[in-house]
Amino acid sequence: MPCNWALTGREQEMRLIEAALCDPGTSGVVVGGGAGVGKSRLVKEATKAAAVHGFVTQWITGSTAARSIPFGALSDWATELFDESVPLVQLVRGLIDSLTSGAPDTSLIVAVDDAHLLDDMSIFVVQQLIARRAAKVVLVIRDGDPVPEAARDLWKENRFERLVLQPLARQEVAELMESALGGLVDAEDVARLWRLTRGNALYVRTFVEQELAAGRLALRTGRWRWLDEPVVPADLADLIESRMGALGPAVSEVVDLLAVAEPLPLEMLIRIAESRAVEEADDRGLITAHRTDTDMSVRLSHPLYGEVRRRRASPIRLRRLRGLVVEQLANAPDADDLRAVVRRATLWIDSDLPPDAGLLVRAARGALSMADMPLADQLAAAAVQAGATGEAHLLRSFALSWMSRPQQAEEVVASMPANALGAEVQPMLLAHRVVNILWGLRDPQRAKRLLDEAASATGPGGSVWVDALRAMYWATIGRPDEVEDTAARLDLSEIPSDIGGLTAWALAVAAGDRGRTTEALGAAGTGYAIVRRDLAAPQVRFAIADRHVGVLLQAGLLDNARSVAAELQRDAADLPGGAQAMAAAVSARVALAAGRLEEAQVLLKPAIDRTISAGDTNGFLYRYQLTLTLATAQRGEAHAAAAEFRRLDQNRHPGWGFIDYELAIARAWVASLQGVVSEAVDTVLSAAETARARGRFAVEVMCLQAAVQFGDGRCASRLRELADVVEGPRVGLVARFAEALHAGDGDGLHAVSVDLESMGDVVAALDCSAHASLAYRRANLRGSALKSATRAQFLAECCAANTPALRQVVAPLPLTDREREIVMLLGSGASNRDIAARLTLSIRTVESHVYRAMAKTGTTTREDLAALLSRGQH
Repeated sequence: MPCNWALTGREQEMRLIEAALCDPGTSGVVVGGGAGVGKSRLVKEATKAAAVHGFVTQWITGSTAARSIPFGALSDWATELFDESVPLVQLVRGLIDSLTSGAPDTSLIVAVDDAHLLDDMSIFVVQQLIARRAAKVVLVIRDGDPVPEAARDLWKENRFERLVLQPLARQEVAELMESALGGLVDAEDVARLWRLTRGNALYVRTFVEQELAAGRLALRTGRWRWLDEPVVPADLADLIESRMGALGPAVSEVVDLLAVAEPLPLEMLIRIAESRAVEEADDRGLITAHRTDTDMSVRLSHPLYGEVRRRRASPIRLRRLRGLVVEQLANAPDADDLRAVVRRATLWIDSDLPPDAGLLVRAARGALSMADMPLADQLAAAAVQAGATGEAHLLRSFALSWMSRPQQAEEVVASMPANALGAEVQPMLLAHRVVNILWGLRDPQRAKRLLDEAASATGPGGSVWVDALRAMYWATIGRPDEVEDTAARLDLSEIPSDIGGLTAWALAVAAGDRGRTTEALGAAGTGYAIVRRDLAAPQVRFAIADRHVGVLLQAGLLDNARSVAAELQRDAADLPGGAQAMAAAVSARVALAAGRLEEAQVLLKPAIDRTISAGDTNGFLYRYQLTLTLATAQRGEAHAAAAEFRRLDQNRHPGWGFIDYELAIARAWVASLQGVVSEAVDTVLSAAETARARGRFAVEVMCLQAAVQFGDGRCASRLRELADVVEGPRVGLVARFAEALHAGDGDGLHAVSVDLESMGDVVAALDCSAHASLAYRRANLRGSALKSATRAQFLAECCAANTPALRQVVAPLPLTDREREIVMLLGSGASNRDIAARLTLSIRTVESHVYRAMAKTGTTTREDLAALLSRGQH
């Protein structure tokens, strides 16, 4: 497919050039920048735009070939002027007349591309154009190339604006690619291309067009993605090599060392290569050095230098160079630092050194702790090949499970030699298999059988770590009572540290769902301490943080939840994409709870795309889609919310049973959008009853709050009971909301709305204000009704929400609740038979309600009646 390459990310530069051309006090503008950043394209677009102001443009292009010829760049205008008998002054005058004669009644721009390659006589002509004010001049200069003094004088001796064009930022590369491809591009692939090209527009364009033609860049699940590693285009590789120039053996050694192992400390690089070669590489701009706390760190000047050299150099040579670097890294002061171990082992795999199984196992463990699962798999596999058993198999299986390859993870465990693991590692093996079967293979029953078998094998007294894993199992399916029964026999100090983080998570889930906020936060704190001390995989830390935030949101401590989510995103910034997606999803949950609905959607969509492309089996897609469905429904986007819910229901994951109440709330919000508010209320009340039966009192509050927002205040007395059980400000406010709603107390509803807004739940606050307006209206207090309606609409605008309560205020029709439901369903295209089935009514009853609604509103057709309510929806 052909790409349409729009000018992207250069609006400010375009305005600067336009201002310089329109300013009568300036001679023009100098545009500098590196090769390929888009200088010429920018100037071409700017001069096209200048036509609006009456400008026409003449283009002069400097070149190496024409530089040795007097007036060589002006040959197109001098074909009839070159004659040895013509005096030089007359020739210059003739060239100026030729350049300026094209449009005598317009202003002229002379744009000079590669002005640093002009010959001296062409420079003189341009200087005369400036001196005579015959034209505005735009000079394009390539950074790093020598500029003749005469050319420098053009802008030094005249008033020129200066513009140094920088490479595109990552977001600008994303916009450029999406404009060219006509669709969204996977965020990780944008980041990969940006790292390769450093935002050079020419390089981006060359990569994309080649990869598109080769089929490696393709549209998948609604986004453009690389299906394989991008390959440096041959013509781009030639261009890069020409810019690097001829490399002697010593300089080649420097460049290739950095190509396989950058960055390297300067002292280390000099020990391996010749110091003079390092200096020459620096002089030629092939490398750059940056000061660190202890030394100078050296990198190649551009990532593509490394890409090109790795592809062109001999594999045997590269293996030898990696071996030299590994030997130096092994003797470095930080050789035992976790990241240093991982780096050394990664280089070791492809070096000419004999394998070191112990190092590879340590490095695989380190890669897991840095959330780099593909690298952990690679290192653990290499360790197995080098003769390591037991822990190497377990580490590889763990990585495969997190990479959503659960069956392969089971096969790796099954391939372990008998008795490969000592007794001290058996608990972690059981924990890993339970987690993999429960989440990866989506088989809670099999996970439970595995735990029961382990409990039987440990004897009548059982084992504390089996009980710990039982607690985790019960927490996942939403049974806090079972968690507490099991936890009564637990002492976290006796539990192996590898299981401790999972156990702390389970205790936080159970206590939080019970409404014991302080206890849940204490369990989360214990979990954090365990995973920090023992360098557990960040996914465990993120799972604890997810539950930590969930406890705070249930309690109504939204500011605290925001702080935890922000810290999690900071921690994820330097980790691979899966960890970043998890952190973004946690922040999206906080945004949803605070009524920042659009922000929640923006955070979630890339996380969902990334999870889909990774082939998720662990249920993260279900978790993310649940939040997205709620945000979409609360915005009133009926069709989109229904589609999201269908996808959500298809991806339902049994390992996330403890959040099934959120699924019920999402189902209710979608039903309310379709106009069936009574069904929405029944759905959340049923979920609340299930939660009550299991002792999940904080969950019960969340479900009852949804019912109250939908307009049902009958649960006021139950909420008042819960206020004595559940910690945090939410339950008390929801109880007051329900009491005021049930009593039709407009003043009480208004006061609760203000308090809900202060707590941070803006959507609940706007619903409370909407119900206050309806209560005032029923009491014939029109001024107060208008005031509350205005407040509800203001809050709705703040969070871009459109709720059932708000729609009643925006479209105040003389309809009963049942009539309103039926009219809403009419608007969705439902027939009388469909409506009767949905609401469990007879067709005749539906027809009667439609007839009465038409009589009340003065409408004569079903379509006109339905249109009355559809105006109040997005």
